[in-house]
Amino acid sequence: MQGGRYRIPKYLHRPYQVLFLDSEDLGIIFFFFLFAFLFGGIFWILFLVVPFMVLKKKRKSPRGYVKHLLYLLGLYDFKNCPSVFEKKFNE
Repeated sequence: MQGGRYRIPKYLHRPYQVLFLDSEDLGIIFFFFLFAFLFGGIFWILFLVVPFMVLKKKRKSPRGYVKHLLYLLGLYDFKNCPSVFEKKFNE
């Protein structure tokens, strides 16, 4: 806040971006970089190949693809929704 002014983004529904990558893209790249840094070896090759393939697939998929993929794997929970392992859900 500078001089009592706030920065209001032009489009409120768009995620934050760094260059041409949004926050999900940066998370994917950082995740594979972390694995490559910790374990080395083959993970450096995976760091170069897998994020490229995932981001290519993500660009062709609808918005929210990564969150739904993480939900399907049981790593992310949507608010006010049942777990992915629930067989029956009554509203």
